[in-house]
Amino acid sequence: MIAKKVCNNCGSSSLVSDRSLGGRMVCSKCGSASFRKKSFSPIHNKKFIFFLIGILILFIIVFLNSG
Repeated sequence: MIAKKVCNNCGSSSLVSDRSLGGRMVCSKCGSASFRKKSFSPIHNKKFIFFLIGILILFIIVFLNSG
C-alpha cells in the first residue's frame, strides 16, 4: 500500500520525480521537496471544524433564548 503524500508548502498531492536532482520527488506546483503523509483525520478538515463551530453557536443561541 502506497502512502499518499502532500506538499508542506502548498498542500498539493501532485508530485514528480526531478531528474536534475537525481530522481528526488518534488512538488509539481511549487517545487518544494518537503512532504508529509496525507492525514485522513476529520479534525484537520476545515469544513468539519467550521460545521462544529456553527452547531455549537446554534446550541448556545437556542439555550440562551429558551431560558
